[in-house]
Amino acid sequence: MKNAKLLLLALTVTTLSACGGGATSGQPAPTPPSTGQPAPIPPSPQLPVPGTLTPYVMTGTVRAEAGEPLADVEVFADHTAYYNMNALGKTDAQGRYRIALAHQPGTWAAGAYLRLSFGGQMYEVRLSPDTDMPFDGAQGAVRDFTLGADDLPSGKVNTSVAHSAVELDYDTLDFTFTPDGPNMLGSTTPFTRPFTDGSGVLGVPIGRYFVSATHVLNGIKEQLLLSSADQKTFAPRVLALFHDEGDRYGNTMELYLKNP
Repeated sequence: MKNAKLLLLALTVTTLSACGGGATSGQPAPTPPSTGQPAPIPPSPQLPVPGTLTPYVMTGTVRAEAGEPLADVEVFADHTAYYNMNALGKTDAQGRYRIALAHQPGTWAAGAYLRLSFGGQMYEVRLSPDTDMPFDGAQGAVRDFTLGADDLPSGKVNTSVAHSAVELDYDTLDFTFTPDGPNMLGSTTPFTRPFTDGSGVLGVPIGRYFVSATHVLNGIKEQLLLSSADQKTFAPRVLALFHDEGDRYGNTMELYLKNP
């Protein structure tokens, strides 16, 4: 009888061990079977999309035609209905700006001012956005600006005869401008412009120039003599600059002509 009890106890211990009841704490936990599918990757945070509109915010960039960013440009937004309601901002080193708008119903119009120094004088350039139309402030807007050659300051050349005996053929009168150093466009290449009846020469980029002039008189091309406010002695080529006297004429260059 005693041997039968011992045999029953041994069978009980063996059965428990086979069922896992005898596993010790030092054994690794069982590995779940693989499903064959990779573990899911948590989604990455979404980056802001360039050009995204933000309510009551105007953003954008100011660049030159070649793509260079323009810093310290004053950008503004004017409310089209409320007098003297505007918002201002300036571009950073990358040419970017961000302007918060007043939470008022209605539309806004964008603009910018670029201030340039050349030849000891300051010039202010007004820029219009590439998309030049008012926008709803509640929707926000992106307004980019591009500085083109036509936006840069230019001047008018006024011509006068030195005395009443000077003979000029205005239909063939041409002026050649040779920059004395880079002009407002950054160019040192000479160029020739014709005289425009009643107007002189328009749209000449601001700069210091050596100017010469020719015309055809009685079928013969003639080199004229000139003087200017900057070089009063007559010569075939004269140094001349633009001057702004603060009047309605703006940037003007005065030239005086006579026959050789």
